[in-house]
Amino acid sequence: MDERNPLMKSILHAFIGLTTLLLLFVGCGNEAGDREYQKAQKALQERDLIQARSLLEKSLRETVSIEAKIQRSNQLGLILWQLNEPQTATQHFQKAIELGGSSATLLFNQAVSLLDAGQLEEANLVLQNLQNQNPENPTIHALLGLYHLQKGTLIEALQYIETAQNKNLNHPALFSAHALIRLQNGEDPASIRAQLDQRTKLDPAYAPLYFNLAMISKNYLNDLEAVQNYVTIYLASSTQETPRQILAQTMLDEITLQLTQTEQTLNPAQVRSLIQKGTEKLGSNAYTEAIDLFRQAIKQDPHQRDAYYNLGLAHYYLNNFTATAAACQKSLDLDITFTNARYMLALAHYRANQLDQAEAEAQRLSAQQDARAAALLSHIKTARQR
Repeated sequence: MDERNPLMKSILHAFIGLTTLLLLFVGCGNEAGDREYQKAQKALQERDLIQARSLLEKSLRETVSIEAKIQRSNQLGLILWQLNEPQTATQHFQKAIELGGSSATLLFNQAVSLLDAGQLEEANLVLQNLQNQNPENPTIHALLGLYHLQKGTLIEALQYIETAQNKNLNHPALFSAHALIRLQNGEDPASIRAQLDQRTKLDPAYAPLYFNLAMISKNYLNDLEAVQNYVTIYLASSTQETPRQILAQTMLDEITLQLTQTEQTLNPAQVRSLIQKGTEKLGSNAYTEAIDLFRQAIKQDPHQRDAYYNLGLAHYYLNNFTATAAACQKSLDLDITFTNARYMLALAHYRANQLDQAEAEAQRLSAQQDARAAALLSHIKTARQR
């Protein structure tokens, strides 16, 4: 499977919320097409996109007012986009534009649907037009970042996303886009997943975060239990039956079956052998090889506390402190009393100059009466005084 496609789709879906696209236009009910339009609004409230689509199509055929046609073409485009028909959606947005629609919201819709349909240069033309009209709008910079992500020009993609963030656009969709672009650029998947997981604590109701976490866990880390957990949360928070929700449910069914089969075919001796070989590589400073062996062991058995801990050590010696923290946190998730993992987690935060997190973990280590905590707390105190 190409990992980029589902992740890119997830980012684009996130921009529905970011650009506040779904606007409900209320008709008076007396003009041609208004009766079906009102029924379409009721269907939308009931989250029945198929029925809403049918009613809006009928309403449009009967509508005479140009303004109403623009509004309803825009809304039909949004519904089609949510039904995973971006090319057809683009046609309706274009129709609204040809009828005289020129609002920024309509152009945003057109740009997003063109990106989703893979019509990159057409999307870029719309975005350049928007940027000329609104040069300081952070959402336009964000969408230009997605355009460059689609093109594979990752440096430019990061620049546009960071510009949007610097303009105080603190939205989880943008946070996700930034993280996923860095993932495409080769950053450690475990580190990216840890950052997105941390963001769920700030935005627990933002469902696309869980979908992204599931896709990373599945396509990059082969962490089936994490996939099962994240998809379950996503489905619980996503009540509307869309193609992406259907994909998530299918994924959950497949993962549940795989986990059942894994339990039946697990080879403990092979897992122990991989961990032993990884430990030997760690001892001989062959850190990259050690990481590969520990990941193989975790892939076979995701309940290996020591494999995660040793994976964290290998990353630490390569000065990858974010990945160290992610691996040690996973080890602690399996055994909260594991003081070695707690110490390395605190040390990784300290080396990354994340002093608040380092102090919190060192205090927990002290509560476990570990002698290393005092020295670490002293180093943290000194670092704060610099």
